[in-house]
Amino acid sequence: MHMKLTDRRRFLGLLGLSGVGLFSGIPLASAQEKPERPLVDSPSVLQCPTENSIAVAWAVGRSAAGLVEFGTDKDKLDQIAMGDVTGLNAYHDRYLQVRLHGLKPNTRYYYRTVTAPFIFHHGHKLERQEPVASDVFSFETPGPDGEAASFSVINDTHNNQPTLKRLTDRLAEIGSDYTVMNGDIVSSYDNSEIAVEAILRPGGSAFATERPMLFVPGNHDHRGQWARNLPLAVPLWEHAAPEDRRLPRNFVVRKGPLALIGLDTGEDKPDWHPAWGGLARFEPYRIAQRDWLERMLKSPTVATAPFVVAFCHIPIFDADPNANGGDVLENWAQFQRQAGNLWGPLLTKYGVQLLVAAHRHRFRCDTPTADRTWTQIVGGGHEPKGQVTVIHGKATERSLEVVVDELNEGKELGRWNFPKR
Repeated sequence: MHMKLTDRRRFLGLLGLSGVGLFSGIPLASAQEKPERPLVDSPSVLQCPTENSIAVAWAVGRSAAGLVEFGTDKDKLDQIAMGDVTGLNAYHDRYLQVRLHGLKPNTRYYYRTVTAPFIFHHGHKLERQEPVASDVFSFETPGPDGEAASFSVINDTHNNQPTLKRLTDRLAEIGSDYTVMNGDIVSSYDNSEIAVEAILRPGGSAFATERPMLFVPGNHDHRGQWARNLPLAVPLWEHAAPEDRRLPRNFVVRKGPLALIGLDTGEDKPDWHPAWGGLARFEPYRIAQRDWLERMLKSPTVATAPFVVAFCHIPIFDADPNANGGDVLENWAQFQRQAGNLWGPLLTKYGVQLLVAAHRHRFRCDTPTADRTWTQIVGGGHEPKGQVTVIHGKATERSLEVVVDELNEGKELGRWNFPKR
């Protein structure tokens, strides 16, 4: 729910705020309280950007409520989003997320988070402590207007903090509109802390306070007892069509001449593999994504874009006829055969120029063939083994240029120019 300025003072009073611009982002807890973690334990991470909404997620060090103040004027944040669900405002002991609705496309907004710690004594008694407001940041909503758009891709970081620090430093230098985390951000979600370290403050950076992160799951991002709680840190996409709501990790983002599509290849082993113990159903999941993908490719949002780039973690093509397609018990998938059979022909049919994949921990470029018209670029891995790559692209009305940087040796692995469709 969003709140206009007329209702704002009353609500800020509930959190202990008396007006706009009174807080610097420094916790105001008393000196006697020495929490193990700071109240605000990560920068904000913008996610799930659409023409009329965006999600903001951040970590907290103890039980707290959160809201987002925002507006189109940096000095007048006259709207509030509280992340309320079934009448309860956003509250958690480790993760907060708030979704802003009612936005306009191709529009710059300013925002800040406000975090207020609470102590529950019992059901009818709670203690509110001093709130903390962040600095003011900004973002631009996507939309079909605009002459240029850009993206950067990182993948297979496996929560390696030195790698994440180097990657996020490079991302800051490039300054793309969107950062795609293309899977295997961690090795396994065994506890609630891993997502804070690897996603909300990777390498200790504030990499997505103003340029949104687009999350594409890898096979490792489905693993671990805590994996089903990942939406606490990585919000799900809200699809309008009822038939698409079972695919909350798929996305389409259109900015100017560029359409970005996110797909989920799932696990690198068959559903009946004993490692999953019957808990996996990725094969029907990929089939459902085929139907979704065709609808999206035919939609005006994508059909009118001069350039279309798709992202998935596991490659869906391999030139080696003996490559493991993820449909046998032995070893693990080198590519995803089922996804390739389902999605690959659609990418050709609708003129998608590029698919960016990961998983192999080594850079590779698969150029088009007579029956596969799209290029597949595969990113590197993490330290101490594998290549550390950032794939980045910029589209104008005339061309899409894509570059692959390798950070270990500080060199460029390739550069490609794609003409408009």
